[in-house]
Amino acid sequence: MKRKTYTTLATIHLGSETLKMDIVEYRNLDKLKVIERLSRRIRLGEATFKNKIIPFHLANEICEILEGFKRLMIEYGVEEYALQATTAVREASNQVFLLDQIYNRTGLKVDVIDMPQEVFTKYCAVRHTLRANKVVDPRESILMMDISSGGLGITLVDDDKIKFQENFHIGIIRIKESFGRVRAESIHFNRALTEFLSSTIGPVRLQLQDQKVNHLILTGTETELVLKILNLDENQRIHRIKAAVFHEYYNKIVRMNEAQIMSTFGLSENSAEIVLPTFIIYEQLLSLVPAGDIIITNDSYIEGMQLLHIGPKTNESVRRSLEQEKMSLIHCIGERYLYDKKHVQQVERLSMIIFDKIAKGYGMGERERILLRAACLLHDIGKFVSMRSHSKHTYQLIMSTDVIGFSEEDKTIIALTAYYHANILIDDTKKDAPPMKKELIPVVAKLAAILRLADALDRSYSQKVRSCEVALRNGELHVSAESKVDMALEIWTFEDKAAFFEQVYGITPILERVGK
Repeated sequence: MKRKTYTTLATIHLGSETLKMDIVEYRNLDKLKVIERLSRRIRLGEATFKNKIIPFHLANEICEILEGFKRLMIEYGVEEYALQATTAVREASNQVFLLDQIYNRTGLKVDVIDMPQEVFTKYCAVRHTLRANKVVDPRESILMMDISSGGLGITLVDDDKIKFQENFHIGIIRIKESFGRVRAESIHFNRALTEFLSSTIGPVRLQLQDQKVNHLILTGTETELVLKILNLDENQRIHRIKAAVFHEYYNKIVRMNEAQIMSTFGLSENSAEIVLPTFIIYEQLLSLVPAGDIIITNDSYIEGMQLLHIGPKTNESVRRSLEQEKMSLIHCIGERYLYDKKHVQQVERLSMIIFDKIAKGYGMGERERILLRAACLLHDIGKFVSMRSHSKHTYQLIMSTDVIGFSEEDKTIIALTAYYHANILIDDTKKDAPPMKKELIPVVAKLAAILRLADALDRSYSQKVRSCEVALRNGELHVSAESKVDMALEIWTFEDKAAFFEQVYGITPILERVGK
């Protein structure tokens, strides 16, 4: 019998307007073949954004479509699947009931994706296309603007590093529902919507005012509408559009009513009513920074799902590249709050040495490793606000920041780990401690215990430890630190922090200074 050399994967995206499935065969990202592609219109956005609930008839329709998808998955012998839901399901108050119905009727489990993860998934798909087709120089700066039915993500990349990321709960369908049909018919609608968007994204304008941007990248379902109006081939992989051409169409559209838009561009009523909000949003976004051209790719969210599922599994360099992209934004956040770069990098380096020695035996993997790295880099940023109670401010700053590629739970673990590197974990007397779910206590404790030891090894902020080796022997963690200078402060601090580590892991940390 011929040995099978590929894996069959189904990726399913439950979006605000459509429910899509790709079935692919793959060995790696370079050897990937789509064998089935399905898309069904569902229009969840309008109902959910208005009433915060998914009506029963739509929940039933979703289940029926997924039942059909499941039958097809069985026919193709699908071995792996990923089913993700984004904005509409994420915001529905009856989300838990929908997910339960889907599981009971299909056996499929749904991952509800937070907005920073959603934007990162699309970002990865677009970046992969730009790199594969050598569209832009990696050293050039790009500003990616992703607009979905209910959200807007703005991501700045410069010199192949994520420098800035901000997400807003505004989108085409959400705006349509917020302003309503009556207000949309007003002669003042254009001005009101423009002023609303300008004020909403105003803080981003301040952040980017001195930033040189080489290319604007537009993504999102409404880009297909833009291409149609500009009379461009929607199936073409990459489009370059001069900013001046877009402005020309914008100036025409803002003078048209809905009937004229339908007649001029051959659109249905449903499509025509979102043309004006779409072009006004893009016009406002293009006003953030000057750029000569706009790039639109036809990458979809589902292609980003495939990249993130297959890439790290089949190619170590892809896994490392994705991790470093996430960490580049973490560094940027640290820089914004004037972190001590040498100190946090030293703490990160020492934490990784300890983590890699004990992780496998204590149920920790790649996810916990990157969360610890992020906590190491951000553990002191609260000092930007105040030296007093800086760990509390660190927690608050992290929790109030969008961290692309990390879920809300990931961000919470990072913030809590940073907070508890300097506070007693279970302290009933501390009334202003951050809230923490009981199920997060084990992972936060494990990561905070490592961070405490690593931070103690650079307590003087002078990077005295030149190299470090860690060994596990007879229930003891032997940390051999090479240093040519006095380490009395580090030794005393390490001994003080060792008790918590021993409590969490059941291992006694012992510091041994090695002078060479």
